Amino acid sequence: MKTPRYLTLCALLFAVAVVATGCGKPKVTGKVTFADGSPLTVGTVNFTDDKIICKGSIKEDGSFEMRTLKPGDGVPKGSYKVYLTETMRFGDAVESTSLDATAVMHSTVNDVPPKYSNPEQSGLTIDVKGSMKYDITIEPDAE
Repeated sequence: MKTPRYLTLCALLFAVAVVATGCGKPKVTGKVTFADGSPLTVGTVNFTDDKIICKGSIKEDGSFEMRTLKPGDGVPKGSYKVYLTETMRFGDAVESTSLDATAVMHSTVNDVPPKYSNPEQSGLTIDVKGSMKYDITIEPDAE
C-alpha cells in the first residue's frame, strides 16, 4: 500500500519546521554602552573560546547581533571570552587643506580603554546556553 502524497508532504513540512525552530544556534543580541549610558557607536563585539571567533557589528545605537559565519546564523552553545575591536572613530575635524595619512591618523579617537580589545584582559565572559540578550558596559580605566 502506497502512502498518500498529502501524508508524505505533511511529514516533510513537519520535519522542516522542527529543524528550523529547534536545531539552530542560539541568537545572542545586546547593546554596548559606556558607564554614563551613552552607546558605543562603532566597533565589533567578539566571542572566542580559542577555537572559533563569533562576531557582531556594533550599530550607531550600540546594539549588536552575534554571528558565526554569516549574519543571522547565531552562536554555538558554550563559554566564551568577550572583547571589542575596531572601536576607532573620527574625532574633531582636521584643520588642513590637504588630508594626508598623518592628519587622518591624528583625527581618530578611541574612547574604549585598551583592556577591552584583549580577550585575556577585558574581564568579560559569556556562557551561551540558548538565545539571550547580553549587554556590555564599558567602564573607564582606573587611574
